[in-house]
Amino acid sequence: MNPTTDQTAFRDLTLLKILNRARDFFGKKEIVSKEEDGTIFRYSYSDFYRRVCQLANALEELGIQKGDRVGTLAWNTHRHLELYFAPPCMNAAYHTVNLRLSPEQIVYVINHAEDRVLFLDSDQIPVVESIAERLKVEHFVVMGRQKSYDTSFESVAYEDLISGKPKRYDWPEIDEASVAGMAYTSGTTGMPKGVCYTHRNLVLHSLVTSLPDALNLSERRCVLHIVPMFHVNSWGIPFSATMVGAKQVFPGQHPKPEDYVELIQKEKVDFTACVPTVWMMIYEFLKENPDYDISSLKEAFTGGSAPPASLLKAFRENFGVTIIHTYGLTETTPVLTVNRPKSYMKLDEAEIYEHSRKQGLLLPLLDMRVVQEGEKGKRDVEWNGTDIGELYVRGPWITSGYYRDPEKTDEKFVDGWFRTEDVVVVDEEGYIKIVDRAKDLIKSGGEWISSQDLEGHLMLHPSVREAVVVGVEHPKWQERPIAFVVLDGDAGEHIKEELRNHLREKFPRWWLPDEIFFVDEIPKTSVGKFDKKVLKERFRDYFQRI
Repeated sequence: MNPTTDQTAFRDLTLLKILNRARDFFGKKEIVSKEEDGTIFRYSYSDFYRRVCQLANALEELGIQKGDRVGTLAWNTHRHLELYFAPPCMNAAYHTVNLRLSPEQIVYVINHAEDRVLFLDSDQIPVVESIAERLKVEHFVVMGRQKSYDTSFESVAYEDLISGKPKRYDWPEIDEASVAGMAYTSGTTGMPKGVCYTHRNLVLHSLVTSLPDALNLSERRCVLHIVPMFHVNSWGIPFSATMVGAKQVFPGQHPKPEDYVELIQKEKVDFTACVPTVWMMIYEFLKENPDYDISSLKEAFTGGSAPPASLLKAFRENFGVTIIHTYGLTETTPVLTVNRPKSYMKLDEAEIYEHSRKQGLLLPLLDMRVVQEGEKGKRDVEWNGTDIGELYVRGPWITSGYYRDPEKTDEKFVDGWFRTEDVVVVDEEGYIKIVDRAKDLIKSGGEWISSQDLEGHLMLHPSVREAVVVGVEHPKWQERPIAFVVLDGDAGEHIKEELRNHLREKFPRWWLPDEIFFVDEIPKTSVGKFDKKVLKERFRDYFQRI
C-alpha cells in the first residue's frame, strides 16, 4: 500500500510513545519529589517506567478497561506523574480533579466524568470523607509514602496497591483519536464544564510547546512543576518534560514560596512556570530572605493573567530572571501563545515591559480569527493594534466540545472554531493583547472600558502590589468602574489622588474609576486569578446606596 494512504501511519501520536522514549533514552535521568513528611524522594526514568507498569497492572486488577476514567485529587508529585501515563497508555483516561473546587463542585465533576477509581493525596482524606457517600466511585486509593491510611471510607494505599505487581505491562494498541485525559473548567459561572484531551492533542501540544521559540524544553533542563497538575495538565509540562527527558522536580503537598525557592537552589532548577500571584509571593519571600541563590533560573514563564510590569522588572533587575508571558485555556490543552520578541524588534526598557504583558504570538499549527460583532453581522478585524474583537482559535490540540454538554458546545464551538470569549487586539507583528474578558468589559454610557487596561496601568505604580477593576451597575450610565487596590507598604495619605492622577496620564476622564478601595487582599479563584464575580456581587448595589 502507498505509505501516503496507509491509515495506520496516522495512529502513532500516543502518550505511550513518550513513555517508551523516556525509558529507552533517558533511563538514568532523575525525577525528584517532596513527600508528605517533607523528605525528598529520588528515582530514575527507568524506575518511573517500572512503577507505571505496576500501576497499570494494579488498575487492570481493579477492573479498569478501555475508555474508563481514573480520577486524581492530588498535588504535584511523582505519583501523580505516574497517573498521567498509566491510565491513558492502557487505553483508559486520567481525570485531574481541581482540589480547590468546592466540595459540591468536586462531587459534580467526579460523578459527571464517571470516574471509577479516585486517587487522592493523604491530605485530601477529610475532603473525601465529607463527600464519599455522594460519589459513584468504586475504589479509593490514598497516595503517600505509607502502606496504609485510616479512612472512614474503604480505601487502599497507593504503595500497597502497586507493591508486588509486575514491572512489565503488555500495552495495547491505541488509536491516537481516543481520549487520554480529562479536565474541567474552573467553574467561574455555573458548574465546571468537562474537556476531553485525545492522545493526538497531547502529543502535538507537547511537541510544539517544547520548541525553542515556545517553552524551550530539552533534556538539559531541570523543571520545577509549580503550575498545579490538577489544573489544565500543568500546562502540558509533565508530558513535554518526559518526552525530552528533562530532570523533573515536584514540590509535593501544600507548597509554599520557601519550598519553591529551596528546590530551585538545591536542584539547580532552570525552568518553571506559575501564575503572577505566585510569582509575587516568591518575590516577597526572596526580598525577605536575600541569601537564597536562584541564579540557575534565567528565564521562566507566567500565565493566567497579564503580569504587572513592576513584577517583570523586579525579577529581571534583582535576580536576572526574564519572565515570559504565555496564554491558554482549559479547552486549548492549554497553551496557545508565547510572548518572545522577534529578533529584529528593538525595544527600549519601557517598551520591553509593556510588550511583555501582551499574550504573545500564536504557536505553530494553530489558526486564529479576531471577530467583531456589528450591525451587519460578524467581521474579521485588522491587525492594527487598535481594532478589538473576540479571539477565535482552531488547531490540532483544541478540543472539539464539552463532555456531555451539547448546549454549551453549540454556544462555544462555531464552524470548527472555539470562541475564547477573550476580547483582544492584534498588533502589526501578530502579537495578541487581551483587552478584557467579554464578560468583564465595562459598558458606560454606550462606550466600552477595558478593566484590564486600567488594572495594568494601576499596577505600574510603585505603591501598588495588586489591582482589580470591576464594572458595577449604575442608574444613569449602565455601568461604572470601581477599583480595588492592594498597596505595597505604607503609601501615604494622598495615595488615592496620586493613583487618580496616574490613571489620568493615560486614560480619558470617563474611564477613571468612580471609587478606589484599598483592601488587604483581592479574592482569587481556585487557579489564582482575580475573582471579579465576588467583588461584583458584593458591590452590585453600591451606586444605589450612595
